[in-house]
Amino acid sequence: METYSPAGSLNRAVIVLKTLASAGENGMALTHLSKRCGLPHSSTHRVLRQLCAAQLVYQTAPDGPYALGSLAFELGVAAAQQFDIRGRSREAVTSLANEVGDTAYLFLRSGSEAVCLDRVFGTAPVRVVTLRIGSRRPLGLGAGGLAILASLEEVEREAAIRDVAPVLASERAIEETDLRQMVATSRERGYAYIEGDLTPGVCAVGKWILNSFRRPIGAVSIAAPANRLPPSKVPDVTHALDRAVNRIELSLFTAEAASPVVRAT
Repeated sequence: METYSPAGSLNRAVIVLKTLASAGENGMALTHLSKRCGLPHSSTHRVLRQLCAAQLVYQTAPDGPYALGSLAFELGVAAAQQFDIRGRSREAVTSLANEVGDTAYLFLRSGSEAVCLDRVFGTAPVRVVTLRIGSRRPLGLGAGGLAILASLEEVEREAAIRDVAPVLASERAIEETDLRQMVATSRERGYAYIEGDLTPGVCAVGKWILNSFRRPIGAVSIAAPANRLPPSKVPDVTHALDRAVNRIELSLFTAEAASPVVRAT
């Protein structure tokens, strides 16, 4: 029999919510969720019942998968207003696009996906438009998603690779061995660089963004026609990306430090 612990129950609930956040709108079946969370089936089911009662989770159909609920969305909206990553990054992303002259993208990690938060065009006459704001891609796809995947710690990275590898193989013909080589190369370089892997004739460079706990939360990338971003120009672009990332991280750290601390009474 399991021993009840409020702290333990809270930790399990957080694990379940974070795992469901990576599942997307289709949700995740109880058995798969239990396995991904590393929790007993009975514990996972009990936590789900509690989260459903609080409207943090809902079951998409009788005996169907579970997904994040309406209250999770409402809390997310409130948090987005308090921690406006796009707004706090806008100046740095705009400066990056103007400096390099090509399209700059801002990504946020969402589980095993990268979400495009912002896109700013540079001054180059040919604009590279490979993503719209709000679109999602599996980690490992594109320079931004590859940068985020490469920056994860080993356990988290392996879990993400298990999630995205089948999708990348079936939809993009990127085999797991190739993905792992791309990740290893990006980790060694300190940035992600792709040459026409996603869009023919387009190259891109991406650099991850870390929060105050030094954990990756997103990435910034530059995408350009191949003739504007050959390997010889990559060092200059990565230096510009480094400056942009430093500005974004400083802005986010400042916001975190300024946030009021609420203490229980």
